[in-house]
Amino acid sequence: MKAELIANIISAHCMGDELKFKAAVDELAADEDKKGNVRVSSLILAAYKATPVSSSRKPDYSSLQEPGFTTQSVAADASYAPRDKDSHLELYDLIKPNISLDDVILPEKQKELLLQVLKEQKENTKLAAHNLPAANRLLLCGPPGCGKTMTAHAIAHELGLPMAYVRLDGLVSSYLGQTSVNLRKVFSSMGNTPVVLFLDEFDAIAKKRDDGNELGELKRVVTALLQNFDNMPENIFLIAATNHEHLLDPAIWRRFNYVINLGYPDDQQRTALIQKWLDEYNIEHKLDITKMSALTADRSTAQLKELIITTAKRYITSGKTVTMDDFIELFIQQLTNNANGTGVVEAAAELKKKGVSIRSLAKAVGMPHNTLSYRINKLTKEEGSVNG
Repeated sequence: MKAELIANIISAHCMGDELKFKAAVDELAADEDKKGNVRVSSLILAAYKATPVSSSRKPDYSSLQEPGFTTQSVAADASYAPRDKDSHLELYDLIKPNISLDDVILPEKQKELLLQVLKEQKENTKLAAHNLPAANRLLLCGPPGCGKTMTAHAIAHELGLPMAYVRLDGLVSSYLGQTSVNLRKVFSSMGNTPVVLFLDEFDAIAKKRDDGNELGELKRVVTALLQNFDNMPENIFLIAATNHEHLLDPAIWRRFNYVINLGYPDDQQRTALIQKWLDEYNIEHKLDITKMSALTADRSTAQLKELIITTAKRYITSGKTVTMDDFIELFIQQLTNNANGTGVVEAAAELKKKGVSIRSLAKAVGMPHNTLSYRINKLTKEEGSVNG
């Protein structure tokens, strides 16, 4: 098999067919990977990219793209990331975040805890002198859009480290035992290079092992995960994030030094975020930021940012100063997912309870204010009779 692969490489090279040459190189690397020769596979792929792999030197991350959230695989740097042997998908992407801690708006208690974690990392030499380990395992919990991923990026940025963002599409395999093998590949491939390893959607590989609905394969994955945690080298700073912490296996919790629970931003945070984003987008407006904060009390950080972005676009595309009427209109669109009339009255009724006038709401939904007032009153009476 290997002889044929090498022959294909030579043949493609002699014909000058770059596509066939690359395909043959990938096939040879995949063949070595299937045999468990991860190092050989990486050498072959790195050689094709003309990026020699040396275990004696640290990779140069200076060429990674800016800004944060722009991904680039390890293949583009010092070595290839390991791949799933069947799908050939890389198991992680390497990211150089530029999201600073100042960009993350957190409640005071959570921010204090995060600063403690960072301080331990920066003072690890002092801690080691007293035989104390610096925290290097952090679990972020909270609903979608509350800033878990952004917080993870900020941590990597503050530590001055690249982030290996684990890709679940490559990590989780349908083949028996392969997911556990992929996990081992991820941890072992880090070598001695300081790196932040980020496991997003963590509950996908760390569910309770006593769940009767889960297959034995997932239970083996959790066991493999725990073993990799226990044998994790000190150069790795591990961050895991989940929207469903109640699904995690009990044994997982004690593997983390700290757990930070993130929620939707409170009134003070929303006010700070709205002001910050309006300043960043540099738009002319007549917006009541205090009122905007009160109206968006049930919005996640991600939803709030998307709303402000949409508001900024309204100013840029119209060239007119943005008003609260514009904001109310755009907010209702977000609340109803831009549906064609569906849920508009319900959304308007909720905003009316928060102090928005009928005239402003009617203008926002394009309905006569008498008609909207009648429909809101009717809806309120129907809800009252149901609850009664």
